[in-house]
Amino acid sequence: MARVALASLLISTLFSFASAAFDITSKNNVAVYYGQGPNQKRLTTYCADPTIDIIILSFVYLFPEQGNGYPGLNYGNQCSSEAYNGPGFKGVKDPSKNFLLKCPNLQEDLYICRQTSNKKIFMSVGGATTEYNVNGATNGTSFANQLWGMFGPRQDAWTSLNKPRPFDYTNTTSGNTTINEFSVDGFDMDIEHPSLDSSAGYKALVKRLRTLYATVNDKPYYLTGSPQCVVPDANMADMLQATKFDMLFVQFYNTKACSARGWIAGNPNYVPGGAFNVSGFTFDSWVTWLNSTTYSKGAPIFINLPGANAAASTGAYITVAQTKLLASAYYCRSSFAGIAVWDATYSEQSIANGKYFFQNAKQTLNDAAVDTRLACSKKKRELPALEG
Repeated sequence: MARVALASLLISTLFSFASAAFDITSKNNVAVYYGQGPNQKRLTTYCADPTIDIIILSFVYLFPEQGNGYPGLNYGNQCSSEAYNGPGFKGVKDPSKNFLLKCPNLQEDLYICRQTSNKKIFMSVGGATTEYNVNGATNGTSFANQLWGMFGPRQDAWTSLNKPRPFDYTNTTSGNTTINEFSVDGFDMDIEHPSLDSSAGYKALVKRLRTLYATVNDKPYYLTGSPQCVVPDANMADMLQATKFDMLFVQFYNTKACSARGWIAGNPNYVPGGAFNVSGFTFDSWVTWLNSTTYSKGAPIFINLPGANAAASTGAYITVAQTKLLASAYYCRSSFAGIAVWDATYSEQSIANGKYFFQNAKQTLNDAAVDTRLACSKKKRELPALEG
Protein backbone atom coordinates (compact mmCIF):
# COMPACT_ATOMS: atom_id res chain seq x y z
CA MET A 1 0.00 0.00 0.00
CA ALA A 2 2.82 2.39 0.81
CA ARG A 3 4.30 1.84 -2.62
CA VAL A 4 1.04 2.62 -4.36
CA ALA A 5 0.58 5.74 -2.22
CA LEU A 6 4.08 6.89 -3.16
CA ALA A 7 3.35 6.39 -6.84
CA SER A 8 0.13 8.37 -6.56
CA LEU A 9 1.91 11.20 -4.76
CA LEU A 10 4.64 11.31 -7.37
CA ILE A 11 2.13 11.34 -10.20
CA SER A 12 0.22 14.27 -8.76
CA THR A 13 3.44 16.13 -8.00
CA LEU A 14 5.04 15.57 -11.38
CA PHE A 15 2.05 16.17 -13.60
CA SER A 16 2.38 19.94 -13.64
CA PHE A 17 6.06 19.80 -14.54
CA ALA A 18 6.44 17.28 -17.35
CA SER A 19 4.70 18.90 -20.28
CA ALA A 20 7.39 18.37 -22.92
CA ALA A 21 6.07 16.59 -26.02
CA PHE A 22 8.20 15.17 -28.80
CA ASP A 23 7.61 16.51 -32.31
CA ILE A 24 9.62 14.75 -35.00
CA THR A 25 9.34 17.82 -37.24
CA SER A 26 10.81 20.17 -34.63
CA LYS A 27 14.40 21.44 -34.57
CA ASN A 28 14.25 21.95 -30.82
CA ASN A 29 14.26 18.38 -29.53
CA VAL A 30 16.55 17.27 -26.72
CA ALA A 31 17.28 13.58 -26.23
CA VAL A 32 19.15 12.17 -23.24
CA TYR A 33 20.53 8.69 -22.67
CA TYR A 34 19.83 7.11 -19.30
CA GLY A 35 21.08 3.98 -17.58
CA GLN A 36 24.87 4.13 -17.36
CA GLY A 37 25.63 7.22 -15.28
CA PRO A 38 27.29 7.07 -11.86
CA ASN A 39 24.90 7.21 -8.87
CA GLN A 40 21.90 7.77 -11.11
CA LYS A 41 18.80 9.53 -9.89
CA ARG A 42 15.46 7.85 -10.45
CA LEU A 43 14.10 8.06 -13.97
CA THR A 44 11.16 10.13 -12.73
CA THR A 45 13.60 13.01 -12.20
CA TYR A 46 14.10 13.27 -15.95
CA CYS A 47 10.52 12.51 -16.86
CA ALA A 48 9.59 15.56 -14.81
CA ASP A 49 12.03 17.83 -16.64
CA PRO A 50 10.26 19.76 -19.44
CA THR A 51 13.52 20.39 -21.31
CA ILE A 52 13.77 16.70 -22.27
CA ASP A 53 11.78 15.28 -25.19
CA ILE A 54 13.29 11.79 -25.58
CA ILE A 55 14.80 9.41 -23.04
CA ILE A 56 16.94 6.59 -24.45
CA LEU A 57 17.31 3.67 -22.03
CA SER A 58 20.84 2.27 -22.37
CA PHE A 59 21.54 -0.62 -22.86
CA VAL A 60 20.42 -4.01 -24.02
CA TYR A 61 24.06 -5.08 -23.93
CA LEU A 62 23.77 -8.84 -24.47
CA PHE A 63 21.73 -10.65 -27.11
CA PRO A 64 20.08 -14.08 -26.80
CA GLU A 65 23.18 -15.88 -28.07
CA GLN A 66 25.20 -14.47 -25.16
CA GLY A 67 22.41 -14.29 -22.53
CA ASN A 68 21.10 -17.84 -22.19
CA GLY A 69 18.36 -17.19 -24.73
CA TYR A 70 17.26 -13.79 -23.40
CA PRO A 71 18.74 -10.32 -23.89
CA GLY A 72 20.89 -8.85 -21.12
CA LEU A 73 19.88 -5.52 -19.55
CA ASN A 74 22.11 -3.12 -17.67
CA TYR A 75 20.69 0.09 -16.24
CA GLY A 76 23.17 0.50 -13.42
CA ASN A 77 21.76 1.19 -9.97
CA GLN A 78 18.18 1.02 -11.22
CA CYS A 79 18.23 -2.79 -11.43
CA SER A 80 18.55 -5.54 -8.87
CA SER A 81 20.89 -8.51 -9.09
CA GLU A 82 17.93 -10.85 -9.67
CA ALA A 83 17.45 -12.03 -13.25
CA TYR A 84 14.78 -13.85 -15.23
CA ASN A 85 15.70 -17.45 -16.00
CA GLY A 86 16.62 -17.75 -19.64
CA PRO A 87 15.33 -20.62 -21.81
CA GLY A 88 18.80 -21.42 -23.16
CA PHE A 89 20.06 -20.96 -26.70
CA LYS A 90 19.90 -23.73 -29.31
CA GLY A 91 19.33 -26.37 -26.69
CA VAL A 92 22.11 -25.26 -24.36
CA LYS A 93 21.11 -23.81 -20.98
CA ASP A 94 23.63 -21.88 -18.90
CA PRO A 95 22.07 -20.09 -15.89
CA SER A 96 25.36 -18.24 -15.30
CA LYS A 97 24.47 -16.21 -18.39
CA ASN A 98 21.10 -14.99 -17.11
CA PHE A 99 21.37 -11.19 -17.37
CA LEU A 100 17.81 -10.10 -18.11
CA LEU A 101 17.80 -8.23 -14.82
CA LYS A 102 14.72 -7.28 -12.88
CA CYS A 103 14.51 -3.51 -12.43
CA PRO A 104 11.70 -2.63 -9.99
CA ASN A 105 12.68 1.05 -9.84
CA LEU A 106 12.38 1.33 -13.60
CA GLN A 107 9.08 -0.57 -13.68
CA GLU A 108 7.51 1.92 -11.31
CA ASP A 109 9.16 4.96 -12.83
CA LEU A 110 8.23 4.07 -16.40
CA TYR A 111 4.63 3.70 -15.26
CA ILE A 112 4.77 7.12 -13.62
CA CYS A 113 6.43 8.64 -16.69
CA ARG A 114 3.57 7.45 -18.87
CA GLN A 115 1.03 9.03 -16.54
CA THR A 116 2.82 12.36 -16.22
CA SER A 117 4.59 13.13 -19.49
CA ASN A 118 4.44 12.85 -23.26
CA LYS A 119 8.12 12.02 -23.64
CA LYS A 120 9.20 9.32 -26.04
CA ILE A 121 11.14 6.48 -24.41
CA PHE A 122 13.41 4.38 -26.60
CA MET A 123 15.44 1.30 -25.76
CA SER A 124 19.01 1.31 -27.02
CA VAL A 125 20.47 -1.97 -28.26
CA GLY A 126 24.24 -2.51 -28.21
CA GLY A 127 26.67 0.02 -26.75
CA ALA A 128 30.43 0.11 -26.35
CA THR A 129 30.87 -3.41 -24.94
CA THR A 130 32.17 -6.03 -27.38
CA GLU A 131 30.26 -8.93 -25.80
CA TYR A 132 27.16 -8.84 -28.01
CA ASN A 133 26.47 -10.09 -31.52
CA VAL A 134 23.65 -11.60 -33.51
CA ASN A 135 24.61 -14.21 -36.09
CA GLY A 136 22.47 -14.99 -39.10
CA ALA A 137 19.15 -13.73 -40.39
CA THR A 138 17.13 -16.33 -38.49
CA ASN A 139 18.59 -15.24 -35.16
CA GLY A 140 18.12 -11.57 -36.08
CA THR A 141 14.43 -12.11 -36.79
CA SER A 142 14.00 -14.12 -33.59
CA PHE A 143 15.70 -11.39 -31.55
CA ALA A 144 13.35 -8.77 -33.00
CA ASN A 145 10.34 -10.91 -32.07
CA GLN A 146 11.72 -11.25 -28.55
CA LEU A 147 12.33 -7.51 -28.09
CA TRP A 148 8.82 -6.83 -29.35
CA GLY A 149 7.26 -9.44 -27.08
CA MET A 150 9.10 -8.17 -23.99
CA PHE A 151 9.10 -4.42 -24.56
CA GLY A 152 6.51 -3.73 -27.26
CA PRO A 153 2.73 -3.80 -26.78
CA ARG A 154 1.48 -6.50 -24.43
CA GLN A 155 0.19 -9.52 -26.37
CA ASP A 156 -1.69 -12.58 -25.15
CA ALA A 157 0.31 -14.79 -27.49
CA TRP A 158 3.43 -13.79 -25.52
CA THR A 159 2.14 -13.62 -21.95
CA SER A 160 0.11 -16.84 -22.21
CA LEU A 161 3.46 -18.65 -22.49
CA ASN A 162 4.61 -17.01 -19.23
CA LYS A 163 7.32 -15.10 -21.03
CA PRO A 164 8.68 -12.03 -19.24
CA ARG A 165 7.46 -8.46 -19.60
CA PRO A 166 10.24 -6.68 -17.65
CA PHE A 167 8.76 -3.17 -17.79
CA ASP A 168 5.10 -3.90 -17.01
CA TYR A 169 4.23 -2.54 -13.57
CA THR A 170 2.00 -4.46 -11.18
CA ASN A 171 0.32 -2.62 -8.31
CA THR A 172 -2.32 -3.61 -5.79
CA THR A 173 -5.10 -1.35 -4.54
CA SER A 174 -7.79 -2.49 -2.09
CA GLY A 175 -6.80 -6.08 -2.72
CA ASN A 176 -7.10 -5.74 -6.50
CA THR A 177 -4.00 -6.39 -8.58
CA THR A 178 -3.54 -4.39 -11.76
CA ILE A 179 -0.94 -5.08 -14.45
CA ASN A 180 -0.03 -1.82 -16.16
CA GLU A 181 1.39 -2.40 -19.61
CA PHE A 182 4.48 -0.48 -20.59
CA SER A 183 5.62 -0.40 -24.20
CA VAL A 184 8.69 1.53 -25.31
CA ASP A 185 8.22 3.96 -28.19
CA GLY A 186 10.93 2.39 -30.28
CA PHE A 187 14.35 0.80 -30.45
CA ASP A 188 17.67 2.55 -30.99
CA MET A 189 20.54 0.68 -32.66
CA ASP A 190 23.99 1.49 -31.22
CA ILE A 191 26.20 -1.20 -32.73
CA GLU A 192 29.83 -0.34 -32.04
CA HIS A 193 31.82 -3.34 -33.24
CA PRO A 194 31.86 -5.46 -36.42
CA SER A 195 29.31 -8.17 -37.09
CA LEU A 196 30.41 -11.77 -37.61
CA ASP A 197 28.05 -12.49 -40.51
CA SER A 198 28.32 -9.50 -42.88
CA SER A 199 25.45 -7.88 -40.94
CA ALA A 200 22.88 -10.49 -42.01
CA GLY A 201 21.58 -10.75 -38.44
CA TYR A 202 21.40 -7.01 -37.87
CA LYS A 203 19.66 -6.40 -41.18
CA ALA A 204 17.07 -9.05 -40.36
CA LEU A 205 16.63 -7.54 -36.88
CA VAL A 206 15.74 -4.04 -38.07
CA LYS A 207 13.62 -5.24 -40.98
CA ARG A 208 11.59 -7.45 -38.68
CA LEU A 209 11.11 -4.60 -36.19
CA ARG A 210 9.72 -2.48 -39.03
CA THR A 211 7.30 -5.25 -39.95
CA LEU A 212 6.17 -5.56 -36.34
CA TYR A 213 5.70 -1.79 -36.05
CA ALA A 214 3.29 -1.93 -38.97
CA THR A 215 0.97 -4.26 -37.04
CA VAL A 216 0.06 -1.47 -34.58
CA ASN A 217 -2.25 1.40 -35.48
CA ASP A 218 -2.83 3.20 -32.18
CA LYS A 219 0.64 4.75 -31.74
CA PRO A 220 3.81 5.33 -33.77
CA TYR A 221 6.93 3.26 -33.10
CA TYR A 222 10.34 4.60 -34.05
CA LEU A 223 13.51 2.94 -35.29
CA THR A 224 16.58 5.07 -34.59
CA GLY A 225 20.35 4.77 -34.75
CA SER A 226 23.31 6.13 -32.80
CA PRO A 227 26.20 5.77 -35.26
CA GLN A 228 29.70 7.14 -34.90
CA CYS A 229 30.36 10.32 -36.89
CA VAL A 230 32.48 8.67 -39.61
CA VAL A 231 30.39 8.46 -42.81
CA PRO A 232 29.17 5.83 -43.07
CA ASP A 233 29.74 4.05 -39.79
CA ALA A 234 31.16 0.71 -40.94
CA ASN A 235 29.49 -1.17 -38.10
CA MET A 236 26.04 0.15 -38.97
CA ALA A 237 26.04 1.00 -42.68
CA ASP A 238 24.38 -2.23 -43.87
CA MET A 239 21.69 -2.00 -41.23
CA LEU A 240 21.03 1.67 -41.99
CA GLN A 241 20.49 0.78 -45.65
CA ALA A 242 18.24 -2.22 -44.95
CA THR A 243 15.09 -0.36 -43.89
CA LYS A 244 13.75 3.03 -42.83
CA PHE A 245 15.35 4.74 -39.85
CA ASP A 246 13.24 7.54 -38.42
CA MET A 247 16.12 9.57 -36.96
CA LEU A 248 19.81 9.38 -36.11
CA PHE A 249 21.67 10.47 -32.98
CA VAL A 250 25.13 10.81 -34.55
CA GLN A 251 27.92 10.58 -31.96
CA PHE A 252 30.10 13.58 -32.70
CA TYR A 253 32.61 12.86 -29.95
CA ASN A 254 34.17 9.41 -30.15
CA THR A 255 36.12 10.05 -33.35
CA LYS A 256 38.39 13.09 -33.33
CA ALA A 257 38.51 13.61 -37.11
CA CYS A 258 34.76 14.31 -37.39
CA SER A 259 34.05 15.57 -33.90
CA ALA A 260 32.29 18.61 -32.49
CA ARG A 261 35.58 19.49 -30.79
CA GLY A 262 37.26 19.63 -34.21
CA TRP A 263 34.59 22.02 -35.51
CA ILE A 264 35.09 24.32 -32.53
CA ALA A 265 38.86 24.31 -33.02
CA GLY A 266 38.43 25.14 -36.71
CA ASN A 267 36.07 28.08 -36.12
CA PRO A 268 37.57 30.28 -33.39
CA ASN A 269 35.93 33.44 -34.75
CA TYR A 270 32.57 32.09 -35.81
CA VAL A 271 29.56 34.34 -35.27
CA PRO A 272 26.02 32.88 -35.59
CA GLY A 273 24.72 33.49 -39.09
CA GLY A 274 28.21 33.87 -40.52
CA ALA A 275 30.36 31.62 -42.69
CA PHE A 276 32.22 28.72 -41.09
CA ASN A 277 34.70 25.97 -41.84
CA VAL A 278 33.42 22.40 -41.93
CA SER A 279 36.63 21.28 -40.21
CA GLY A 280 35.86 17.61 -40.66
CA PHE A 281 32.43 17.83 -38.98
CA THR A 282 30.24 15.37 -40.86
CA PHE A 283 26.66 16.55 -40.32
CA ASP A 284 26.22 17.47 -44.00
CA SER A 285 28.00 14.30 -45.10
CA TRP A 286 25.52 12.25 -43.11
CA VAL A 287 22.64 14.07 -44.81
CA THR A 288 24.15 13.33 -48.23
CA TRP A 289 24.76 9.67 -47.39
CA LEU A 290 21.25 9.15 -46.00
CA ASN A 291 19.83 10.70 -49.15
CA SER A 292 21.65 8.02 -51.15
CA THR A 293 19.81 5.24 -49.29
CA THR A 294 16.52 3.78 -50.42
CA TYR A 295 14.58 4.18 -47.19
CA SER A 296 15.99 6.95 -44.99
CA LYS A 297 16.22 9.99 -47.24
CA GLY A 298 15.79 13.16 -45.19
CA ALA A 299 15.89 11.39 -41.83
CA PRO A 300 16.25 13.91 -38.98
CA ILE A 301 19.71 14.10 -37.40
CA PHE A 302 20.59 15.03 -33.83
CA ILE A 303 24.01 16.37 -32.88
CA ASN A 304 24.97 13.90 -30.15
CA LEU A 305 27.38 15.33 -27.55
CA PRO A 306 28.90 14.32 -24.21
CA GLY A 307 27.23 16.04 -21.27
CA ALA A 308 30.47 16.56 -19.31
CA ASN A 309 34.21 15.99 -19.45
CA ALA A 310 33.85 12.65 -17.68
CA ALA A 311 31.28 11.41 -20.19
CA ALA A 312 33.74 10.86 -23.04
CA SER A 313 37.42 10.65 -23.93
CA THR A 314 39.72 13.49 -22.90
CA GLY A 315 39.12 16.62 -24.96
CA ALA A 316 35.85 15.48 -26.55
CA TYR A 317 33.55 17.65 -24.43
CA ILE A 318 32.54 21.08 -25.68
CA THR A 319 31.13 23.72 -23.36
CA VAL A 320 27.62 25.11 -23.32
CA ALA A 321 28.81 28.29 -25.04
CA GLN A 322 30.59 26.27 -27.73
CA THR A 323 27.54 24.06 -28.18
CA LYS A 324 25.50 27.20 -28.79
CA LEU A 325 27.84 28.18 -31.64
CA LEU A 326 27.83 24.74 -33.24
CA ALA A 327 24.06 24.38 -33.02
CA SER A 328 23.50 27.81 -34.57
CA ALA A 329 25.71 26.86 -37.53
CA TYR A 330 23.57 23.82 -38.39
CA TYR A 331 20.20 24.81 -36.99
CA CYS A 332 18.78 25.86 -40.36
CA ARG A 333 19.73 22.62 -42.09
CA SER A 334 16.50 20.87 -43.10
CA SER A 335 17.59 17.63 -41.41
CA PHE A 336 18.58 19.24 -38.11
CA ALA A 337 16.40 17.82 -35.32
CA GLY A 338 18.06 18.88 -32.09
CA ILE A 339 20.73 17.84 -29.60
CA ALA A 340 21.27 14.45 -27.96
CA VAL A 341 23.29 14.16 -24.74
CA TRP A 342 25.32 11.29 -23.28
CA ASP A 343 24.07 11.01 -20.66
CA ALA A 344 21.51 12.42 -18.19
CA THR A 345 23.62 11.85 -15.07
CA TYR A 346 26.91 13.06 -16.51
CA SER A 347 25.10 16.13 -17.83
CA GLU A 348 24.46 17.22 -14.25
CA GLN A 349 28.22 17.60 -13.75
CA SER A 350 28.25 20.41 -16.30
CA ILE A 351 26.43 23.43 -14.90
CA ALA A 352 26.23 26.84 -16.56
CA ASN A 353 23.81 29.63 -15.78
CA GLY A 354 22.32 27.42 -13.07
CA LYS A 355 21.31 24.74 -15.56
CA TYR A 356 22.53 21.24 -16.42
CA PHE A 357 24.01 20.57 -19.84
CA PHE A 358 20.81 19.07 -21.28
CA GLN A 359 18.77 21.99 -19.93
CA ASN A 360 21.16 24.43 -21.56
CA ALA A 361 20.85 22.43 -24.78
CA LYS A 362 17.12 23.15 -24.82
CA GLN A 363 17.80 26.84 -24.14
CA THR A 364 20.34 26.85 -26.97
CA LEU A 365 17.75 25.50 -29.41
CA ASN A 366 15.02 27.85 -28.23
CA ASP A 367 17.39 30.79 -28.64
CA ALA A 368 18.36 29.68 -32.15
CA ALA A 369 14.71 29.58 -33.17
CA VAL A 370 14.39 33.34 -32.63
CA ASP A 371 17.94 34.44 -33.49
CA THR A 372 17.42 36.89 -36.36
CA ARG A 373 20.98 36.29 -37.55
CA LEU A 374 19.90 32.83 -38.72
CA ALA A 375 18.11 32.46 -42.05
CA CYS A 376 15.36 30.23 -40.61
CA SER A 377 14.73 32.33 -37.50
CA LYS A 378 11.06 32.57 -36.53
CA LYS A 379 11.42 36.26 -35.83
CA LYS A 380 13.08 36.83 -39.20
CA ARG A 381 10.24 34.98 -40.95
CA GLU A 382 7.69 37.07 -39.06
CA LEU A 383 9.20 40.47 -39.95
CA PRO A 384 6.87 42.48 -42.22
CA ALA A 385 8.00 43.25 -45.73
CA LEU A 386 9.45 46.74 -46.25
CA GLU A 387 7.42 49.15 -48.37
CA GLY A 388 9.30 50.64 -51.24
